[in-house]
Amino acid sequence: MDSLAQALLPNSASIFGSVSLPMPEIDSAAELAFIRTASWLYSHYFEAGRIGVKFLTGRQAGGESKSKQHLTLVHALRTWSQHNINPVGSDHDLNILKICSQWFESACGALIPRSESAWSKGLDALLQDACEFINDLVNLIEEIRQDEARDEICRQWQDRISRDWPAHRYHQLISDAAGDIGQNDLDAQAFFSRHGHEIRKALTLFSSEGDLEKEARRCIERILLTEFAQLLPITGGDIIQHFGIPPGPRVGELLMEARKIFEAERCTKDQLLQRLGDAV
Repeated sequence: MDSLAQALLPNSASIFGSVSLPMPEIDSAAELAFIRTASWLYSHYFEAGRIGVKFLTGRQAGGESKSKQHLTLVHALRTWSQHNINPVGSDHDLNILKICSQWFESACGALIPRSESAWSKGLDALLQDACEFINDLVNLIEEIRQDEARDEICRQWQDRISRDWPAHRYHQLISDAAGDIGQNDLDAQAFFSRHGHEIRKALTLFSSEGDLEKEARRCIERILLTEFAQLLPITGGDIIQHFGIPPGPRVGELLMEARKIFEAERCTKDQLLQRLGDAV
């Protein structure tokens, strides 16, 4: 796939390239091999190959193709095997468990594999699905090669790649934008983790490379202002200290009153405390 993509787009990087996660030893203990394989596939599909894989599968007809089902499965298996999930308190976690348990039951005859035999069946099924998925991607590349609109499709693909900035470039823009509005303590990486998808998506609306950094900065500033506009400059502790009242329902009432004052007119911490005192 890397060779085919580079032949089709000579000036671009390969779809996957090198991945630091070592290839799993599939002849080792079946459970360990299964978990490592799910992680290895996730690294290829959603990290190293996130642009090429998404571009190619996006060209498939049908909203829920077999390829997209495989992507959904690998994402769910990686989350299920490496993160704590709580299906009782989270619809997202419930959906992860549902996807995994239904696939496990179909692939190895158990809602959750327990025996070496069950894990081995699951590993075989996952590897088979992955082989079919990769073959589908190869066929999609071949379809592009034969398409009459090949040059335009490749231009779109190249454009998608050119907009895929590394995370550290966004981190710097976020730090600069936050510093300009006096929020020097902002965690740029955490901010990008929450809003990175929205920022990347905003860049798809603009065609000129020269405008991308300006538009990324504009989007970051909009999100920053929205977030900080929603944060009161005071806490319940500030109210207790300023007014000398004990913790209790009255503190909550004053916080609600402070929210009304702040939403009517933005102000500093000291101004808000003064206006709150005048109001009560």
